[in-house]
Amino acid sequence: MSKAKWIAAAAGWFFAGPIGGIIGYYLGKNLSNKKVDNQKGFEISLLILSSMVIKSDGKVLKPELNYVRQFFNKTFGSQKSNEYFKIFNNLNKQDLNSRLRQVCLQINAHVNHSSRLEIIHFLFGVAASDNEIHLKEIETIKRISNYMNINSYDFESIKSMLLAKKSADSEKWYKILGVNKNATDSQVKKAYRKMALKYHPDKLTGVSEDIKKLATEKFQAVKEAYEQINKERS
Repeated sequence: MSKAKWIAAAAGWFFAGPIGGIIGYYLGKNLSNKKVDNQKGFEISLLILSSMVIKSDGKVLKPELNYVRQFFNKTFGSQKSNEYFKIFNNLNKQDLNSRLRQVCLQINAHVNHSSRLEIIHFLFGVAASDNEIHLKEIETIKRISNYMNINSYDFESIKSMLLAKKSADSEKWYKILGVNKNATDSQVKKAYRKMALKYHPDKLTGVSEDIKKLATEKFQAVKEAYEQINKERS
C-alpha cells in the first residue's frame, strides 16, 4: 500500500475538512474520503494540535518533539509513526494559527467530550515536556479548549492536575476537584463523584490504550485529591 493510501485509510473523515486539507497538501496527493475507525483520526488530531502548541512560544524544542514521537511510537509502532512524522516535520515549519478554530470545530463534530478532554490532557503533557510551561502554550491550549466546547471548570481541573506535581500547596487538591477550601464536606464529595465519573477510562470509546492511560492518570489524580482533602480535614 502506498504512503498516500495508507494515510487516507488511517485518516477517514478528517479528509472532508480542514485537517484533510492540511495533510493532503503536505502529501501532495488528491486523497478521497474513506470510512475508518475514530481511533486513528483521533491520533491525527493530536499530531496537528501538538504542532500548534509546540510552536506557540516561538520555539520548537527537542524534548517536546520527543514527547510526541514517543507517544506515537508506543501507539502505532515505529514504522507507522514514522509515516505520520513526515507530516509532523512539515507542520512544524508552517504557521497554522489561522486554521486552529476550523480544525477544532471539525474535531468537535466527530469526537466525544471524554475524548476531547484527553486531547487537552495530552497537550498539557506536550507543553510541560521541556520542564517549563510557557504562557503562550497555556493560551493556545485554552483556545483549543474553548473551540472544542470544554468549559473553564474542566480546563482548570486538567491544568491543576499537571501543576499539582510541581506544587506543595494543599490548595492544589481543591483545584483538581474544582472547589475552593471553603467548600463543605458534602460539596467536596459531590465534586469528587462528578469528576471521577467524568474521567473514568470506561467512558472512552474508539481510542488507543495510550489515550486510556491518560484518562487513568486523571482518574487517579481526582481520587488522590479527594483522599488528601479528607486526610487534611481529619
